[in-house]
Amino acid sequence: MIARRFRFFAVPLVVGVIGLGLSGCSSRLSDAATVTFHDSRGDHTAHISRSELDQELHDLVSNTKFVKALKTSGIFPNVVGVDTTDPQLSTRWLTTLISQTAIDAEFQSERLEVTPADTASATTDQVNTFSQPILDSFSKPFVAKLVARRARLFALYRYYQTCPSGRFVSHILVKTKAQADAALARIRSGQKFAAIATTQSTDTTSAKQGGALGCLAAGEFVPDFQNAADAAPLGVVTGPVKTQFGYHLILVRRWDAVGDKQYAQALTQAAGAALSVRLKDLHVWVNPRYGTWGQSTDASGSTSFSVSPPAVPNPRICREKTAACTPTSTTTTTTTVPAGG
Repeated sequence: MIARRFRFFAVPLVVGVIGLGLSGCSSRLSDAATVTFHDSRGDHTAHISRSELDQELHDLVSNTKFVKALKTSGIFPNVVGVDTTDPQLSTRWLTTLISQTAIDAEFQSERLEVTPADTASATTDQVNTFSQPILDSFSKPFVAKLVARRARLFALYRYYQTCPSGRFVSHILVKTKAQADAALARIRSGQKFAAIATTQSTDTTSAKQGGALGCLAAGEFVPDFQNAADAAPLGVVTGPVKTQFGYHLILVRRWDAVGDKQYAQALTQAAGAALSVRLKDLHVWVNPRYGTWGQSTDASGSTSFSVSPPAVPNPRICREKTAACTPTSTTTTTTTVPAGG
């Protein structure tokens, strides 16, 4: 994928027991997870406390309608109520909490505010997520907490759906100039830019959206790409443009001239890419009782981050009270993201 300072987030996260502040502001002993990161505002630490995580899990499994829905769906078959919490549910909830740090950090860095429309959208979204009967069975404070968190996400949606430059940029990325020249010749012969991007571009994320990257904003891309895109005439394919990633064909159009479907798809793919980039730059420690934080790549090459449940100790070994009963230490995922990517 082309390196870009993405600022889009569009992940359906519903939780976030997080306090953002300066590094080292409290001990890890009471944390379910500790997330540290650096941004333009300095060094920060997000503490996700064990007590608040456990309380939220209790709020969830105390709702008999919610538990029944989970068991019926087969997603969390071991959820039976307040006395037993499926490890998969615990790790899923903690994963969303950790991921929420990226959203909350961006929300704060842009000094955004939640509007009544954001809250209304968040309320509707929670109804769609849980169903009205299940949502009504949660306590009012818990529902208010879920809606408030989701409302911050809708505030980000609203913010990212603006484009001050009024320019929507797409690209086709290939390895060689010869491949770029061939693709350009096909476009000039009448073939669709989006169709060629879908089948030929090595940027597999944007290729799924016909090469769409979204709004062209200052400093969003690596310099050679940025300069070419800024200077590109509207509606005319520019290139090939060489960067460290390969050769690009660039198409810039008016933001309001792009079809609604492609516009929405571009925002979605940019959101996923942005969250992936932000998560790679987080330093995450997970309390061993909850599992370990790690990165995985699916068959399409997409990267995701999540908490995996702790290994189940061998009962016989544990009766002997050996070291095998002690959870293994959790390693911190640390990946340095180059500037502009």
